[in-house]
Amino acid sequence: MLADAVHGAGAPAAAPLAPTLAPAEVRVLRRIADKLGMSHWDFATGPCNGSGVHCDCSFSNGTECHVIEIFLKDQNFSGELPPDFADFPNLLQLDLSRNLFHGGVPDQWARMKKLQGLSLMGNRLSGPFPMVLAKIKTLTNLSIEGNEFHGPIPPEIGGLIQMEKLILSANEFTGPLPTVLSLFSNLTDLRISGTNFSGRIPDFWGKLKSLKKLQIEGSLMEGPIPSSLSELKNLYDLRISDLRGSGSAFPNLRGMQSMRTMVLRKCSISGSIPSYIGSWTTLKHLDLSFNKLSGEIPPSFANMRGVDYIYLTGNSLTGNIPGWLLTRNKIADISFNNFTMGSSGPSQCLPGSVNLVESYSPEMNSLNSVQPCLKRNFPCVAWNGQYRSSLHINCGDKEATINGIKYEADTTPKGASLLYVSPGSNWAFSSTGNFMDDNITDDNFIATSTSKLDMPNSELYNKARLSPLSLTYYGLCMFNGTYTVKLHFAEIVFTNDSTYCSLGKRRFNVFIQGRMVLENFDIKQSSGAAGMPVIKTFQTYVTNHTLEIQFYWAGRGTTGIPYRGSYGPLISAISVTPNFQIPLAVEPPKTRGSKRNSRASIALVIGIPVIAIFTTLIVGIYCIKKRRKSLMHKELRALDLQIGSFTLRQIKAATRNFDAANKIGEGGFGSVYKGLLSDGTIIAVKQLSSRSKQGNREFVNEIGMISALHHPNLVKLYGCCTEGNQLSLVYEYMENNCLARALFVEQYRLRLDWPTRHKICLGIARGLAYLHEESAIRIVHRDIKASNILLDKDLNAKISDFGLAKLNEDDHTHISTKVAGTIGYMAPEYAMRGYLTDKADVYSFGVVALEVVSGKSNTNYRPKEDFVYLLDWACVLHERGTLLELVDPDLGSNYSTEEALLILNVALICTTAAPTLRPKMSKVVSLLEGHTPLQPLLSDLSLAANSLSSNGVRRNFWQNPSESQSLTAQASCNDTNESSTIDIDGRLMS
Repeated sequence: MLADAVHGAGAPAAAPLAPTLAPAEVRVLRRIADKLGMSHWDFATGPCNGSGVHCDCSFSNGTECHVIEIFLKDQNFSGELPPDFADFPNLLQLDLSRNLFHGGVPDQWARMKKLQGLSLMGNRLSGPFPMVLAKIKTLTNLSIEGNEFHGPIPPEIGGLIQMEKLILSANEFTGPLPTVLSLFSNLTDLRISGTNFSGRIPDFWGKLKSLKKLQIEGSLMEGPIPSSLSELKNLYDLRISDLRGSGSAFPNLRGMQSMRTMVLRKCSISGSIPSYIGSWTTLKHLDLSFNKLSGEIPPSFANMRGVDYIYLTGNSLTGNIPGWLLTRNKIADISFNNFTMGSSGPSQCLPGSVNLVESYSPEMNSLNSVQPCLKRNFPCVAWNGQYRSSLHINCGDKEATINGIKYEADTTPKGASLLYVSPGSNWAFSSTGNFMDDNITDDNFIATSTSKLDMPNSELYNKARLSPLSLTYYGLCMFNGTYTVKLHFAEIVFTNDSTYCSLGKRRFNVFIQGRMVLENFDIKQSSGAAGMPVIKTFQTYVTNHTLEIQFYWAGRGTTGIPYRGSYGPLISAISVTPNFQIPLAVEPPKTRGSKRNSRASIALVIGIPVIAIFTTLIVGIYCIKKRRKSLMHKELRALDLQIGSFTLRQIKAATRNFDAANKIGEGGFGSVYKGLLSDGTIIAVKQLSSRSKQGNREFVNEIGMISALHHPNLVKLYGCCTEGNQLSLVYEYMENNCLARALFVEQYRLRLDWPTRHKICLGIARGLAYLHEESAIRIVHRDIKASNILLDKDLNAKISDFGLAKLNEDDHTHISTKVAGTIGYMAPEYAMRGYLTDKADVYSFGVVALEVVSGKSNTNYRPKEDFVYLLDWACVLHERGTLLELVDPDLGSNYSTEEALLILNVALICTTAAPTLRPKMSKVVSLLEGHTPLQPLLSDLSLAANSLSSNGVRRNFWQNPSESQSLTAQASCNDTNESSTIDIDGRLMS
C-alpha cells in the first residue's frame, strides 16, 4: 500500500521525449551524404549535433526538429549541386563555398521558399546567371563570387527586393549593370569587381540609401564616377578602380563621414584632391593612385594621423612634400609624382614606410644634391661609362646559379610602400600596396611553394615576389640599346590538385618601358597548370640607361581563393640580355720598341699593295657617285624646299654614328634610326641604303612631296642630309612605331581599345582627305598600308613613306603610270591597267580599316581555303548579315556595335571593284564622324553586289597573276621588304 502510495499521485512525471529530426529530412541528409561521399554525419545520435547542420527543434511543441542551416564550406566536394537541398522546407542558410561543384544551379531550388542566405562562392559553376535564383524571393544574402558564370544579368533579378548583400565578383558577366538593382532599397553590400560589366557606371545610387559597401574594381565599366554616390551617407567601404572612358573631376563625396576604406584607383580623375577628406576621422585606408590628380597634398591631410595606408602614387601632384608625411610611422606611397624639393624637401629616398621613388618633377633632375631614386626615370649615376649590359634576378629568393649565370638574391620581406636598391646598385624595385581583407597587419610579399616543384631550374621558381597593387623593377645604369627580356613565372600559390585551392585565377598586367606587353595575364592558364614554369620573352629598347618593368594588378581575377587577400602580380625571376655587341674598353699597347716597329713594318708591307689595288677602283666609283650626287643636288634645288638641312656631323651625333642599338626599322628605302638632337628633340633618321633600287628618284620625290605638306595626320619632315655619301631624311619620332606592328606582330602587339581603333581609322581618313582635296598640291599616295601608318605616343595615326606618291593634276581624270604598290592593298583597276586616281588610295584605306577593326592582316589571314584575303571573307560575311564576326576577339564586348558596323560598311564601300562607286575621302571622314548618313551609300553597295560577291576582278587578278607580273606581299614595318612593290613591266622594285 505504501509502495502504491509512493508510486501513485505523488510520483514524479515521466521525462519528456527528446526532440528528433523529421524522418523525411533524415532521408534527405542521407541522400546528400551519399552523393557527396560524406561520412562524418552521425545519424545514430542525430546529425543536428554539429558537422555543419543546424536544426530548430521548436516545432510541434518542442518535439520535432527541422534543418534550418547547412554549412559545408571548405570541404572540396565535387560533382553537381544536389537538388535535394530543396527538400528542406525550413532551410534559411546554405553555405557551399570553396568546393569543386560544377554545372549550374538546380531548378528544384526554386522550392526553397524560406531561404535567406546562399553562398556558392569559389566553385566551378558555369553558364548564364541562374534564373532559378531570381525565383527565391526570400533571399537577403547571395554570393556567387569566384565562379565561371557569364552573360548579362537578367532583369528578373529585380524581384529580389529583400536583398541586402549581393556579391557577383570574379565572374564573366557582361553587358551593362542592370538598372533593376536600384529597386534593392535594403541593399547594404554590393560587389561586382573582376567582371566584364561594361558601359557607364549608372547613376541610381541615390536610391540605395542603406548601402555601406560598394566594390567595382577591375570591370570594363566607364567613368565618370556618378555624383549620386554623394547621397550614400552610410557608405564606409568604397572601391572603384581601372575605369575606362575619358575620366572626370574628383566626385563630390563630402558627406561620407563614416568612410573607412576608399579606393578610387586609376579612374582618370583629374584636378586637385578635396581637402574635406582630411576631416574623415574614421578613415583607415586611402588609395587615389594612378589618376591624373594635380596640385598639392591638402594641408588638412596632416590631421590623418590615424590613417594606416595612404597611396597617392602615379599622379601629377606638385608642391613640396609635406614634412608630416615623412615623420609618420605608417604606410604612405607618393612615388611617381611631380613634387619639388623646396627648402626642406628630402634629398634621398628614406628607409621605412614612405616610398618616394620618382616623386620629383623632371625639373629636379639637374640637381646633383638629389639622389637618383627621387628623380624622374631613376637616372644612372655611373661614372666613366661603367654601364651594365645584363641583369638576372631571382625574385623573392636567394642567389642561384643557372647554366653558369648568377641570378641575384631578392629576399626583402616587406613591400607595402618600399624602395629597395640592390647591394651593387645595378637594380632596384619599388613595391606599392597591401593585401586587403586578409585581416593580417604584416603582409607576406614573398610566396613559397607548398610542394616540391618537379621542373628544370626549380631554384628560380620555389619562391616568388608578390604584389597587391604595383611592383616595378629597375635595371640601372644599362648600356643603351636593344635587349631581350625574359620574365619567368610559375603559379605556386594555387595548386594543381583536386582541392578548391586549384580554383584561383591570378590576372595582372605587365609593362616594359611603359608599354603594356601582357594584359590580364594568367600564369596558370599560360603554363597549362599550377606549379609549371612559363617564360615570356620580349624585346625592348633602353634609353637613358634605365630599364623599367612594371607588374600591375587591375582588379581582375579572384581575391578569395584559397583565402582572402590572394591576388596580384607574381614574378619568379627576371633575365635581361643585350642584343648588341658589348662595347669593350680600349686597352693600351702591352709592348714597346721593336715589337711595335715590327708590327708597323708588317702593316706597311701588306698595306701598300692593297692600297694600290683599290685606288683605281675607288676613284672610279667616286666619279660615278659624284656625277649622280650632282644631279640629285640640282633636282633638290629646283624643289624650293620648305624644310631644314642637317649636316652629317649632326646626324651622326644624334644616332651615335648610326649605332645598331638605335636601329628601329628597315624597309626598301634603307634603315631607320632613332636619334637625339642637341636640343633634346627625338628624331627618326631614314637613311638611303646603297643597295636600294629606289634610290635617288624616290629620295627626291619624298622630299619634294612631303616638304609642302603639313597636317596632324601626316608624319612631319624636319629636314634632310645630302652631305658626303649620305642621303637621309629626318622625321619626327613615332613612339609606337607602325600600325602593322601594333596589330600583327605578336611580340610587339598593342592592346588597342575600341576608341583608339576608331581614332586611328578617322586619322588615316583625315590625312588622305587632306592629300586628295585640301593641300596646295593634290597627291595620290599609292602605298597606303598598315606598315606606312605610324603611331605617336598617344596612338594618333600619321601617314608616312611618300616615295611612291604621285601628283594628281586637277585637269586630269586619271594618271596612266607604271604600277607600284603592295599586294593586297592595290585597287584592281590600278593593279591591272595602271589606271591611277585618288580612288586607289580610297581602296587601300578600306583594306586598312578592315585590318584595324579585325586585328588581322589582309594578306596573311585565311579563314578558309576558298578565301585568299581578309577582304574576301568580309564580303561573304556582309552577304550573310554577320559582319560583326570580323571584330577583333581581343575586344570582347567592349566596343560600340554601331561604330563597328559603320566602319566595316564604309570599308566595304571603299573597296568596291568599281572606282566610281567609291566615296571621296572627305565623304569617308564625314561618315566616320557621323555627319553623313550611311544608308544612301549602302544602296550603292548593293548595286555593286556582283563585284562584291564574286570578287571577280580582284580575285582573278590576285589569285592568277599573269606571268609577266612579279608579286611580293606586304611585310611588317621592321622587315627588309617593307616597301616591296610590283611593276607591271615585270620588274620587282625594292
